[in-house]
Amino acid sequence: MKTARRQRPSGIRNLALFELLGALGCLGLLLFTPAKSGDFIALLIAGLLGLVVVYGLWTLRSWAFWLTATYESGEIVYELLMITRPEYHNLHIVGPLFGILMSAITLAYIFLDRTVKPVFSRTMNIAK
Repeated sequence: MKTARRQRPSGIRNLALFELLGALGCLGLLLFTPAKSGDFIALLIAGLLGLVVVYGLWTLRSWAFWLTATYESGEIVYELLMITRPEYHNLHIVGPLFGILMSAITLAYIFLDRTVKPVFSRTMNIAK
C-alpha cells in the first residue's frame, strides 16, 4: 500500500482563510481594548487559538477537525454571553449575532459536507 498525498478541498482553503481573517481581526482589536479587561483576554485567546486552527486546517492536520469544532462552539458560547451584557443591547448586538451565524455556518460545513472529515484522517491509503 502506498500513502496518497491529501488534496485540500477548496472549502477547507476558504475556511482557513476565513479563520485567518477572524484571528487577525481579534488580534487587531487588541489595539483598541483596555489591556486588563476581560475582552482583551478573550480577544488574545481567540486570536492565538484562531491562528492554531488556521495552521491545522491549512496543513490538514488530523487534530484540526475537532479543534475547529471546539473553537467554533466556544465562539458561539462566548458570543451568546456577550449578548447578555448591557452594553450590547443596542447597536452592538449585530457583532455577536454575526459571529454566531459565521460559527454556525462553519460547524454546519465541517459536519455536513461528506468530503471534509475524510481529509483530516491520519492516513489515506490507496492500492498500487
